[in-house]
Amino acid sequence: MASGHVGFYNALLRRLWKFLAAYAALLLGATTGFYLLEGGSDDLGMSFYWAVVTIATVGYGDVVPTTSNARWFTIAVILVAVFLTAYLISIIIGVVNDESHKRNLGMLGTDFTGHVVVIGYAGVGRAAVRELLAVGERVAVATADVNEIPNIRSLAPEHRIYASFYPTGDSEVLNRLNAAAAKSVVICTPDDTTNLITALAVRQIAPNVRIVVSVTRAELRPTLRSAGVTYVASPNDMGGRLAANAAFRPDVVNVFEDLTSASYGTDIGEYVLTEKTPLSRQALSEAETMVRAASGCIVIGYARPRGPGEYVTALNPPPSFHFQPGDALLVMGSLENLKRLEAWLGVPQGR
Repeated sequence: MASGHVGFYNALLRRLWKFLAAYAALLLGATTGFYLLEGGSDDLGMSFYWAVVTIATVGYGDVVPTTSNARWFTIAVILVAVFLTAYLISIIIGVVNDESHKRNLGMLGTDFTGHVVVIGYAGVGRAAVRELLAVGERVAVATADVNEIPNIRSLAPEHRIYASFYPTGDSEVLNRLNAAAAKSVVICTPDDTTNLITALAVRQIAPNVRIVVSVTRAELRPTLRSAGVTYVASPNDMGGRLAANAAFRPDVVNVFEDLTSASYGTDIGEYVLTEKTPLSRQALSEAETMVRAASGCIVIGYARPRGPGEYVTALNPPPSFHFQPGDALLVMGSLENLKRLEAWLGVPQGR
């Protein structure tokens, strides 16, 4: 990417100035030395030419030292020039190795826009990344485990996923993941305090982005919501409810697990209606028939905006309900059915 090339050249230039200063000093010293030691010549230009061909170890033979001191001086100049050449090569190799290492760790940044950022790649983060990729999202992931980076990159092509190393206390991770240009940020590190601090940092650089935070302590929900978090998920609470339901109505739990995964089986889709979509201002009874005929999906509800970024969700609305532009249509169907519905509506899934 362009930013990676810029970073490489900047790093190279930062290290080259010492070499350039030493090279200029050698050129000046060699020119002065040849001018003084070869006293028979009063041509400063010839001394400069002599210095250049000596430092470059070209050795045309058109100018040669005529005194013992000049010969020893020439040997010294050649040795210093060889040393500087080796130093230049070491600089280039060092910069290339450093940039390659940074690229392998994902430290050069991404230019993704309209993507989803996932910070933390433990249990929750791993599941979130797979679900996001399954529905076609582009994902930028930060992980504290450097060994996970190759595994993350193997999940999707390079244009769909970006992985970056996220060491403790790294304040630049949001810039590397281009969080300011993302549409959503999912924060799910194992530490609730880190999640809160990260959410505050995200809200500062991206006032309108949707922030989802996973916490182990459900009592932190009010604090996170007041910090600007859009949605707070508590895997412990959710897991407890599923376990309780599985004890006396296991089939309901099986259906729930199926519906909440886009990787297989049946999924729930969400589509924001516009003036041009076929369902705008249609009654629910008519909309259900149209959706079923066009895609095979089943309408299960809607979400209606009630303020900036806030929606009220309703399931199983009455047949007399009318969809309006801006409403989010909620449907249930297979992945193929959802794709057909997306093509028919002319709007992408999600909001």
